[in-house]
Amino acid sequence: MAVPIARPGAAELPALGVTPHRSLNRWLRHMFGDDWITGYLFAAPMLLLLVGLIAWPLLQAIWMSFHNVVGPRWTGFVGFRNYAIQFEDPIFRRSFWLTVQFTAESVFFKFLIGLAAALALHNVKRYRSVLTALILAPFIVPEVVTAATFRLMYNPVFGGLNMTLREIYNLTGGQVFWGFPFKGIPWTGDPVLALQSMVAVNVWKGVPFFTLLSLAGLKAIDHELYDASAVDGANAWQRFLHISLPGLRYVIIVETLFSTISTFNTFGLIYLITGGGPGGATRLYAIRAYELIGSLRYGHAVAVALLVAPLLAIAVIVLGHYMRAGQRSVESSENILYRLLVFWVWPVSMAVRLLVKIFWFLNGVIERICSDIARAFFSVVVRNNTKRHRAINRGVMNGLIVLAIAAITFVELYPFYWIAITSFKTNLQFQQFRSVFWPAPWTFDHYIWLFTKSSFPLWLRNTVQVAVVAMIISLVASSLGAYALVRLRWRGAGFISTAILITYLMPGIMLVVPLYQIFANLRIVNSLYSLMVAYPTFLMPFAAWLLMGYYRSIPEELEEAALIDGCNKFQAWYRIVLPLVVPALMAVALFALTNAWNEFLFAFIFIQSNEGTTLPVGIGRLIVGDVFAWGPIMAASVTMSIPVVTFYAFAQRFLVEGLTAGSVKG
Repeated sequence: MAVPIARPGAAELPALGVTPHRSLNRWLRHMFGDDWITGYLFAAPMLLLLVGLIAWPLLQAIWMSFHNVVGPRWTGFVGFRNYAIQFEDPIFRRSFWLTVQFTAESVFFKFLIGLAAALALHNVKRYRSVLTALILAPFIVPEVVTAATFRLMYNPVFGGLNMTLREIYNLTGGQVFWGFPFKGIPWTGDPVLALQSMVAVNVWKGVPFFTLLSLAGLKAIDHELYDASAVDGANAWQRFLHISLPGLRYVIIVETLFSTISTFNTFGLIYLITGGGPGGATRLYAIRAYELIGSLRYGHAVAVALLVAPLLAIAVIVLGHYMRAGQRSVESSENILYRLLVFWVWPVSMAVRLLVKIFWFLNGVIERICSDIARAFFSVVVRNNTKRHRAINRGVMNGLIVLAIAAITFVELYPFYWIAITSFKTNLQFQQFRSVFWPAPWTFDHYIWLFTKSSFPLWLRNTVQVAVVAMIISLVASSLGAYALVRLRWRGAGFISTAILITYLMPGIMLVVPLYQIFANLRIVNSLYSLMVAYPTFLMPFAAWLLMGYYRSIPEELEEAALIDGCNKFQAWYRIVLPLVVPALMAVALFALTNAWNEFLFAFIFIQSNEGTTLPVGIGRLIVGDVFAWGPIMAASVTMSIPVVTFYAFAQRFLVEGLTAGSVKG
């Protein structure tokens, strides 16, 4: 007898070809994006750093700002009282406006000088790499070296600037100073001059950054546009206005916003040179926050830092809008945020447009006047000789280029001359003011003392360890995370892009206290591990921006072909894409090493023992009160600068190539 086979009912049968597992997978892909698993895996190292060392400390800082926190004691919830106290405090109000003035002046001059240097270098055919390396020098030397150098340069008695001006006065018989006696200028001792002196230091150190990015942007502009405009009769000024400036629009916006944020958060240079004095003339908001930390008023200190966050947030929103230009998708919330910002700053936008229209009107008037004068001049001098006319034009332009490069190179390198000669002078030369511009006799005593009797070798070893580990972590996290943000389809990529920029917004002075508490709980305070963990977090914004631009410049067809051949997403990234981004990775490595080599604030706060001291803090400790051991300090500065300068000299072409290949194109 045949036994009938039981069949499930229709309700028990799944849809044709669809299993519950596949249905769940489809729903997850619909909710989180096609590549959500791979996206989150790639971004995991970056997310770990962002959440653990930025988001959590930020939440702690915000919560702390609503409490009366004195040292380790939380004495009660005070709401917005800490913020109200700052608004009522004339010291904070003055420090805020000083910071705004310092930032505006510094960024303006850095932009002008950096753009001029880039234009001049772009038109140089020979020795361009050498000249670029020379101009880059101030950017790559450690911050503490810059501070020590300008403390020496600004010294009213035997400083390099006053010595140079006094020598010019003597050689010209006082004619340069209209017959007035030269008594020396108190550069950092006068309340009026002190802030401008700090602006000069910031400009000196920041010009190479603008030069480098502008030079990379100019290389990305099609040269045929210049040739076509020259054929049409456009002069150099017209080519600059109508080709170079529009082509550099993205670069100018990004570099200006990056520089604005970093300049606004300046701490180390001011603290090491003036300490905020004289009389609070250079007390920027970061210096004010540090003073409050020193007095253990942590709630007030965090409130000071958070009060400036909205102003910096505006720069971050605009920066994020341009940095994500060309990305596959930008979340609607971010578009709404950007449009709201544009709406609120509409009066400013209209004022800028009016200024631009006035500029173009005046430019047209000046061009017509200059054209008439030039036509009259050349009609007399060259008598309608076109070749001679062009030769004179080329000669004038070449002369201006040489003059610009010579002036900028001299200004950028002159402080290094004083570092070098001071490191070889004897103490007796300082005391007797003998042979001001040249060591006589030469001595290596300061270098011998540095390596045999001081802790300099230990500081050097610590700095190398921290810089290398921080660089490796930065490379791994930023290369994986930037690829996920640009190439993979997953929900949350836009939000994480914004979060990365917020890490650049966060003032280091605001996160010092929460990070110190976190590291204390992890028992890594007073050890190099705290710096190895903290540094990559603040290196990622620039690294991610650079790599995101580079990834966009690589054709997606290469990865699609690899996937067809059987590679998974990781293999396609590792075997196909990663070898193509080596220049960008080298650029990231250079910036990571430079930042880790230069960093002062965290190393100063987190490390107290000599065994964990890094070079920036160690050199700072050579200054005891108002007693400056200039010989050892300058010898240490020279020795500290040599490794990073050498590294840049050999790898700068990768840096420029990495910036040119995609990151400056928008």
